Amino acid sequence: MAHHLQTLLQQWALSADEPWVLALLTSVQGSSYRKPGAMMLFHPLGQSLGILSGGCLEADLRHQAHKALTEQRVVEVCYDARDDQDASYQLGCGGLVNICLLPLGRENHFLALDELRQALNAGQSGFWQLLMPKTGEAPAALEARFLPQGSPSTDAEPLPFPANDFRRTGIWSPETGQNGQQSWLTVPVDPKPALAIFGGGLDAKPLAQMALQLDWQVSVVDPRAAYARSHDFAGCDIIKLGADELDADWLKRQDGAIVMYHNVELDSAILKRLQVSCPRYLALLGPTHRRDKVLKHAGLGLADFAVPLAAPAGLALGGELPGAIALSILAQCHGVLFDAPMTGLEGLMP
Repeated sequence: MAHHLQTLLQQWALSADEPWVLALLTSVQGSSYRKPGAMMLFHPLGQSLGILSGGCLEADLRHQAHKALTEQRVVEVCYDARDDQDASYQLGCGGLVNICLLPLGRENHFLALDELRQALNAGQSGFWQLLMPKTGEAPAALEARFLPQGSPSTDAEPLPFPANDFRRTGIWSPETGQNGQQSWLTVPVDPKPALAIFGGGLDAKPLAQMALQLDWQVSVVDPRAAYARSHDFAGCDIIKLGADELDADWLKRQDGAIVMYHNVELDSAILKRLQVSCPRYLALLGPTHRRDKVLKHAGLGLADFAVPLAAPAGLALGGELPGAIALSILAQCHGVLFDAPMTGLEGLMP
């Protein structure tokens, strides 16, 4: 299921001049399926892109989007599931959810969604900001912008707020002089995670499929003729290059790298390159004694890597078939990329 914002905007851009409505989750009290900043898009002919609940709200949101479009105004709706006896919307999470429905058009520059789309496609992280709208406000009064998050190697303008203050969606209220303050809903946005699988054997197939199901960008790299065949890895970028031929900038853009050539020469060669490019998640398939053999062949030690080398790769979930191994590796990779504690949800979702 493709629900990453980057994918939604790619689909929206195919008919962006048509009358779409953006549904934006602005605040939550208690539990909810999605978090503030989540977006969904509605078309008057019934098409929708994205998801804001587990299917509880979308039918009513479609009706509210039609109202916003027909009346050409901002519509704000609140769904309150804190009362167990109120089954109006059968909202299973038990929280209070506020959603704004915002008509898109040239008069409000499509709320900077096309700029955001281009930035994400270019691999640029940053912050999408919406000047908090008022219920009933006309679309032309809406204002949004995208602020790229620069790095020391870029010429991007510095952010007007500390990036670490908005690891999650929040309200930024800069001083605006005698006229008071403006409140900007500030949504951190990142491109799809980029995962490189080094080794195109059949055991890599379920790993690639699961990552695609998460709507990640997946590349399968294997220079061998009999491996990484396109019909086995539909939807993936297939790269038939050896370790020394891979572009250094491309390697640096990979968020996760999983080495599974099952070949000491190939594994050690790519680990030398990955030790320099330093993806956030780096894993090597196989037991510890094989890991030590590969590292010795590469002239590397565990201390030479800037991130922990997951070797053996994956979490101890049990199972020995390719699908179970893929699940264990991808779960570990997902936890690292999203800074998640590797623990149960009991204490996190009261």
